Amino acid sequence: MAVKVYKRIGLRRDRNLADLSDSTEALNNLLDTLIDDPRSTFISEDLDAIRSISSLGLSNAEYRQIIGSSEQFTDSNGVVRQFFPRITYQNRLDRFALFGGEPILNGGNGLTAKYYNPNQIDENSVNIFSGTPFKIDNFWENGNFDYTGKITPEAVDSNGGVEWEGYFIPTETGEHIFNIASSASFTFDFESESSSSYVEISRIGITTVFSGSGSLNTNSVVISASNTKYVAIGQSVSGSSIVSGSVVSSYDRSSGVVNLTPPIGVTYAVSSAFSGNLTFFKNIGQSTNISYSTYALKARQKYKIKFRYYIPAAIDATSVQRNINFDFSSPTSSTSNLRYTYLYSLDYDFQTTGKLDIFLRNSINTGGGVIGTTTNSSGYVKLQTSKKVDIKYAPKQTVNDIIKLTTTGTTTNGSEIISMSNTSGIEVGNFVFGTGIPANAKVEEFLVNSRVILDTDATASGAVTLTFVDHRGFVERSVGSGSAGSFTLSSGNTTNLKSNMIMIGSGVEQYTGITTTGSSTSFTITPSQTIGAGTTVYFYQSRGLINNALDPFCPTAQTRCLIVSSTTALGSTVIPVTSTTGISNGWTVQGFQFSAGTTVSSFTSNSITISAPTTLALSSGANFTVTNGTDDKTLCCPPTDTSPPFTATVDGLETVSSYKNLRVDSGNIVFDSITVGIANTITAYSSLDVSGSRLTIQTPSGNFKILCA
Repeated sequence: MAVKVYKRIGLRRDRNLADLSDSTEALNNLLDTLIDDPRSTFISEDLDAIRSISSLGLSNAEYRQIIGSSEQFTDSNGVVRQFFPRITYQNRLDRFALFGGEPILNGGNGLTAKYYNPNQIDENSVNIFSGTPFKIDNFWENGNFDYTGKITPEAVDSNGGVEWEGYFIPTETGEHIFNIASSASFTFDFESESSSSYVEISRIGITTVFSGSGSLNTNSVVISASNTKYVAIGQSVSGSSIVSGSVVSSYDRSSGVVNLTPPIGVTYAVSSAFSGNLTFFKNIGQSTNISYSTYALKARQKYKIKFRYYIPAAIDATSVQRNINFDFSSPTSSTSNLRYTYLYSLDYDFQTTGKLDIFLRNSINTGGGVIGTTTNSSGYVKLQTSKKVDIKYAPKQTVNDIIKLTTTGTTTNGSEIISMSNTSGIEVGNFVFGTGIPANAKVEEFLVNSRVILDTDATASGAVTLTFVDHRGFVERSVGSGSAGSFTLSSGNTTNLKSNMIMIGSGVEQYTGITTTGSSTSFTITPSQTIGAGTTVYFYQSRGLINNALDPFCPTAQTRCLIVSSTTALGSTVIPVTSTTGISNGWTVQGFQFSAGTTVSSFTSNSITISAPTTLALSSGANFTVTNGTDDKTLCCPPTDTSPPFTATVDGLETVSSYKNLRVDSGNIVFDSITVGIANTITAYSSLDVSGSRLTIQTPSGNFKILCA
């Protein structure tokens, strides 16, 4: 009979679970044999992260914890009701993703993490790490990393490093403060204010040497401001005049002043005046921290961000603390963990949007916005409202009415954010003018007495004088001079200007109107006045509703609107006009005051001679069309009266005699006169008469018959 052979290895104390009274110690014995690094350990506590994992569903007790959490609403009678069918948690998450989109509402997935072994670290190199990372993921929760073993199970030992990179998206506009504390070495890079490249904010290594200076019996030294990126609070400092044991207590990135704390029992950290090298150093396990306040960030805009954590191969870190923690604060909140929801991986799909994102991108804010173009109909957005639209528009009268603020601000080339201490009177949508400010730049957002955010980037850096003007009805800003009823531009052109706009400027009379003449640099102004050279003028619409629908139909090269300069009688062939710029002989003259086929026979600078006499009188200020095309362009220059035909009189416009009055009075059609073109004999009507006769009236809509007695 065969005898069973039992392996006694299971009875050994360091391999067995059952023969020990302490089950935790027994498990530790078993787990400890699974590691291949004598400097590392694997014990029961390392399994805490997965102890609650279960392949089963929720228990009865766990289900009871979510009782009463169903979605509810209040009906029109004020009764609280539950949605039916029930809305599950998954339903709500799906709806949130659909409504909010992936990136827009604090919904990041964490930074891309790349892991490196110790032999890939060179802290004297620009990038710290070299070669291909042995692992890539985006593990990040609250930004608190405490390593009791390896940085990741695939690492060769407890040293090595990790690089986190991706995007930070703030949820509000303003300065944000990042705080980093670590017992190891680390770096911090953030996107430049003026470009998409990185700026190295901090590089805290094992040892860094650079020059500095200090005075006798003080607790501070001065270094180059650019070298403050190598300084962290808690670092040790040494030098020929620095008391041993002194550490950094604070520092100023702009001035380069570093404050020191001397060792206990010593009054001053600087024992004598000096100017020479200083060494800033730390040991792995020695906690140091930095703080960085960003420039004003724009809400919902992504910014590149990068962190590195590393311990070089030459250092034995098995018995010291190994950690790095990330915190931050927004303009309106206190310091908290830098959660993954603010951070986005390098491969994040920012094209995925939800309904709210689409709504925000297409909304028209209080400062106005673009809702479509003349060349792209798909760019238009349908606007709906349950209330009436307020289109009241009062034309501005003086330059003081339009200038909201003139002040000094600091711009940065490539950035849309301007620093300024006074924002009084500024509104979202105001146009901004100043050195380095692109044409037609507008205020998109502002922080009271702190920042103004434009809708475009500045093109220069430095302190500049800024002028903010009212955007309601604004068209253009130019510089020029005027006299004898004409204004000539010394900067800009008349491309965006149209007749009947209002010109406003210092010394310009109220309600000065303009009339374009086809010239690219000049136009007429009413009333006539003298305006000094170099005067800055602003052009505004004269009315609230502007219809440019006819612009493509009425190109300047084919159409001119001429304005009559004085009253012209019926039957005239010479018409005085304000300008004839841009027209030529043979152009067709169109309007209800002219016979069909009338053309320009000749012209001077202020009159035209036409081939046929006018059929109606022309009043001063009336306008008509001349064109070199064959189409009817009458609509390009609509008459100043609203229901032609009229004739000009001393008292005003009067309906011509050939057009009689026709009106409806109490349901009856009343004629001033009516002519019947059919001969009829009218006889007296008697009760015995029977009529079979009809009176035919011919109209554009068809023939109608009137019963005759």
